[in-house]
Amino acid sequence: MTSKCKKGKIVTITLNPALDRTLYMPRFLKGQVNRVECERTDPGGKGINVAKAVKALEQDVVVTGFLGENNTELFTKYFQQENIEEAFVRVTGNTRVNIKVVDEENSEVTEINFSGVSPTKTDFCQLEDKIYSLAKECEWIVLSGNLPSNMPIDIYAQFIKNLHKYNCKVILDTSGEALQAGILAKPYAVKPNIDELSALLGKKITMENGLAEGISYLKQAGISLIVVSMGQNGALAVNDSEAFLVKPPVVTVGSTVGAGDTMVAGLAVGLARGLDLAETMRLSAAAAAAAVMLPGTQAATLQTVNNLLAQVQITTWRR
Repeated sequence: MTSKCKKGKIVTITLNPALDRTLYMPRFLKGQVNRVECERTDPGGKGINVAKAVKALEQDVVVTGFLGENNTELFTKYFQQENIEEAFVRVTGNTRVNIKVVDEENSEVTEINFSGVSPTKTDFCQLEDKIYSLAKECEWIVLSGNLPSNMPIDIYAQFIKNLHKYNCKVILDTSGEALQAGILAKPYAVKPNIDELSALLGKKITMENGLAEGISYLKQAGISLIVVSMGQNGALAVNDSEAFLVKPPVVTVGSTVGAGDTMVAGLAVGLARGLDLAETMRLSAAAAAAAVMLPGTQAATLQTVNNLLAQVQITTWRR
């Protein structure tokens, strides 16, 4: 069912994309009138954010999923501008608009997320056709983000099981029940943050307590590569033979929104290029740090990422 030589193009799947409207305020005052200092609107949703960063790292990428047919203009314009291949299924309604309020004085971001579109069974069948057509040519598939409200909670697990038939390697980045179900289908890699890992195990996990247990749980589930993001504490990356603590460079923060998606992008690019785990994580951490420096959910340039590579600290993690 698979072609003999797959391309290095990465596929990202976004079932519930969004237009991310970011509002910047000197200080956000709850329950009071607030004045917006400046704003920006970016095409978003986790898979789209991953694709932005993949393309900025100069790797070919194709985006697919569902888009509301009433407000596709900003998305299509962006994909054309950035030369990102697009294979979305258009569905009835509007793609959601999410609000992100940036309190500049306190360096805090308040997010207001809407539920999104409701794809029909016909829409879903169209998307399946697109995904499995892409799977014949592309080895690396990224499944990320939350689900439309009418999608079954095990939809990612269904995709993963079917993608195994095409010899695809899936990177899963989601949370809650969708993550729990997806893990059972054995994706190649998962990237929970430490809070999502805590929810998965039903107990509080910190760098000092429970992290090894969380890694063990995921290894026993058959996951080949586990990356746990831990905010300012960096990330932990574990495969079958190596385990590294990865500390990102210290940078001036513009926005932390989408930093995890950029980490996934660096991970996917490193794996697609056949880099070893240490160099893959160096690229991943540098890309995430570069993205944090920018407002909104923009992707940093390759030059900025390259300038940060040497500042990423990688040490062996003792299990």
